[in-house]
Amino acid sequence: MPRPRLLVEPARRLFSWRWTLFDIALAFGLLGVTLSQRTEEAGLAWWIAAVPLVAGLVVRRHRPLLGFLLASGGALGHHLDPGIGLEALDYAVPLTLYTLASTGRSRRTAAIALGALLIGVGALSTLHVIMAAGTDRTQDQKTSYQSWEEVLRAKPGYTPGPEADAEILARTKPFQPPPTVNDVLTEAVGQGIAVMLVFGLAFAVGDSVRSRRAHLYALEQRAVDLEREQHQRVALATAAERARISRELHDVVAHGLSVIVVQAQGAAAALERHPDRAAEALQNVIATGRDSLGDMRRLLDLVRRDPTEDAALAPAVGVAYLPDLVERIRSAGTPASLVITGDPVPLPASVDLSAYRIVQEALTNTLKHAGPGAGVVVRLDFAPERLELEVVDDGVGGPAGEDGTGLRGIAERVGMLGGEWSAGPAPERGFRVWASLPVQAPS
Repeated sequence: MPRPRLLVEPARRLFSWRWTLFDIALAFGLLGVTLSQRTEEAGLAWWIAAVPLVAGLVVRRHRPLLGFLLASGGALGHHLDPGIGLEALDYAVPLTLYTLASTGRSRRTAAIALGALLIGVGALSTLHVIMAAGTDRTQDQKTSYQSWEEVLRAKPGYTPGPEADAEILARTKPFQPPPTVNDVLTEAVGQGIAVMLVFGLAFAVGDSVRSRRAHLYALEQRAVDLEREQHQRVALATAAERARISRELHDVVAHGLSVIVVQAQGAAAALERHPDRAAEALQNVIATGRDSLGDMRRLLDLVRRDPTEDAALAPAVGVAYLPDLVERIRSAGTPASLVITGDPVPLPASVDLSAYRIVQEALTNTLKHAGPGAGVVVRLDFAPERLELEVVDDGVGGPAGEDGTGLRGIAERVGMLGGEWSAGPAPERGFRVWASLPVQAPS
């Protein structure tokens, strides 16, 4: 049962504001601790400086730089009075500095803020040292004068007057010389070093968090890029495989339909005079149609699935099936022969399949364009490093056989394997297709 929307929406909004509520609670908690530890009642000036400290803590996550400026300004207003020491509310400054270093727009802004903060701490410490030195010298002078006045009054025969005052002044401890610049700086650094270390630690932790976030973001982006590249490679491989399948489909359909058309024409011509020949031609049509349909089903099954997942579904044809192919051509009424020279060697799968398809396409062109009564010879020459194919017919040939889709498919296959090929009129009569395929990959 779905939760009521009246309950889900307020809970979701409260969850999105959870860190802001935490900062509000933290700010007022530090304010309460500070007020409980004060020995004197907080005056108006103290409250004027405390409000920016609280506001800086509240807005630090949404406006890091504004929160830092508010907290720093409030702390500066507090500590202009040397009588106010470090309080719990002063922790707002390192907290806002940490937020600025970890979530601010740039590391440079946080570094500038840290530098300004350290300079401010040093200036305040120096001011406090100078003010304290002047107060101490005045107090020492006053104490010394009062002490000698009491001593002289206790003596017998003491008579107040200008002579007695002169004697007291003569015996009073003179003013101490003002401290040197080196003394002032040394004491100021000694007083502010702890605060500076706290600020430096807050900046270092915040900057470390920023660097880690940036590193994780870079890793995530890299993973996304790698995944995108992987999808692109799969898509390219799939497109290449589908292009290969389309070429296979063209070869299967074109060859099968060409044989079927030739056989059907022969059956129609022999139907009245030679019924037995017509029946044989129809049986060849049926066998060729079934073979072509089987190849088409396997190819279309690859297209419907992912052709990169199951390459075993591709038609398992090769040079070994050329005798059957030539026999089908011969059964279609075209005199055909197969001549093999050299020692047959095991061929790579790509070369084996391409050789079969090249011969098949050349024979299909012979059936289409050679004309009636034309014969064809298929020659295979096995060499140690190459396989040469030649399909020559003695028909009329013609432009239709030179510029078809099949010849473009042959060119693509040969080019993909790094071989050579040619197609054109035979020296005496007919049309010739020649191809040379490398048996071994180049080293």
